[in-house]
Amino acid sequence: MRYAPVAVTLALSAGLAWAQPDTGSASPPGEGSGSGSGSAEAAPPPSPVKAEPPPVKAEPPPVKAEPPPAPEPEVIVEDVKPVPTPHDRGFRFGSYGRIMAGTDLRGGKPEEVNIVAHGPRVVEPDYLELEFSYGFETDRGVKIRPVLTLAFDDTLFHENGQFDAHPALRNMFLEAVMNPQWSAWVGSRMYRGDDIYLFDYWPLDDINTVGGGVLYHRALRAGSPDAVEFAAHAGENRLDHPFQFQEIAVANPVQGATTVVQLNRQRLIGSASAAYITSLTRDIGVKAKVHGEVHSLPDGTRKRDDGTFEKLPADSGVLVGAELSTFSLDNAKRGYRTHLNLFMRYATGLAAFDELAPPTSFGPDLKTTKASELTFGLSGNYDAAYGNMMVAALSRRFIDATGSTTDDPDNGWEYALDARPLGRIAPDWFVGADVSYQARFPDGLNRTTLKAEDPAIFGIAPMLVYSPMGPSSYDRPQLRAVFYAQHLNQGALDDYVPDDPRHAHPWVYFLGLQAEWWFNSSTYH
Repeated sequence: MRYAPVAVTLALSAGLAWAQPDTGSASPPGEGSGSGSGSAEAAPPPSPVKAEPPPVKAEPPPVKAEPPPAPEPEVIVEDVKPVPTPHDRGFRFGSYGRIMAGTDLRGGKPEEVNIVAHGPRVVEPDYLELEFSYGFETDRGVKIRPVLTLAFDDTLFHENGQFDAHPALRNMFLEAVMNPQWSAWVGSRMYRGDDIYLFDYWPLDDINTVGGGVLYHRALRAGSPDAVEFAAHAGENRLDHPFQFQEIAVANPVQGATTVVQLNRQRLIGSASAAYITSLTRDIGVKAKVHGEVHSLPDGTRKRDDGTFEKLPADSGVLVGAELSTFSLDNAKRGYRTHLNLFMRYATGLAAFDELAPPTSFGPDLKTTKASELTFGLSGNYDAAYGNMMVAALSRRFIDATGSTTDDPDNGWEYALDARPLGRIAPDWFVGADVSYQARFPDGLNRTTLKAEDPAIFGIAPMLVYSPMGPSSYDRPQLRAVFYAQHLNQGALDDYVPDDPRHAHPWVYFLGLQAEWWFNSSTYH
């Protein structure tokens, strides 16, 4: 408490200091302490007192205003297409398929009517292939791709009500591309070259085996199609048929009976081909190709139905052929596939018969040595902005294994002609017709009428085609509305037995819809 007087003294001094007169200013009259009091003595005028300014409220230091945020730039979303995976890498799904729905205008399901081995394909059975593959690439640049193709025939649930399908493995092989020149494959494969589309026929190389092959391709000049190709293949098949495979039951002292393999012989097929591709002019390319095959079958013994055994001799056959093609070098720029292919093929023995079926005839020695087949073919296509046109021709001379050339109606010449012009009437829409003629000239008499007859069929099929994938005849998928009329001459009618209802109908019809597609297929391009 000893500091209290000092504090009071300081406080009074501070008050007096604030009360000192200010001669520079005067207060207004009547303003001050005691003004208007009831004192009788006049009070001396109060000393002017400096008015204390009102307390100033302390303001916080000014805050520097932040500039408003700049508007975000407008994001322009571009339609950027993803970089596609190289065709030889990763998963790839492909398919080929055809299906039709229609009527024969007599209340029945339409059927194809052909009198030659390979006729027009306007009416064909439904068919489907589903292809799956996956491509790998090693550190050294080797590209490997397994290919699996599952196929189904025309067993359709919505048509027959049977909850069933008939699948088949048409391809199951592994392909390796070692470098730009060499590639190889091993497995089960449809091994094919160029086809005649309108006849659904591969006239030169069409092999179905389990085996392997190699391909050498060498470009001769950069920036041009000039190249050479060499291919070789070897494979086998063993049909589940008594001609190649047979199982029988034999006695077993322990179990009573045992099933054993009695006949087991594989058909071996080797093939080789060479092709040369060059540019004839600035706009025209040419391809020349030669092809050869050797077929062989070992001997064996089979058991007849009467319990006796029959010795089957070894058999063989040879096939040689050639192809000459010309094509437009401007195809890729316009999406066209303009070409003209000529084929020639000659086969003897086993090679004159399809490897997926047993021979249809044998000589007295149970061999096919005397069988032969000579074929000339043509396949052409022209694409333009106003439409497209396909043409096909096939002439075939066949002699069966009996060797008879004068009195066997199974032997003789046959030919087929087909043209399919389509005109473009609107974007993606085409209208036209498929016009065909087929004839056969047997060496012998008709077996039923015992007359010399030459069967022939004329066909015309107006159609409306929707082809949204491009202007070419080969662009798929396609949708078609078709009316097909075929006229059979008397020789063609007499190929039916007299009691066959078809014998009474010289005109055969099809009216309906068709669809066909292919994409990413190793067999159909």
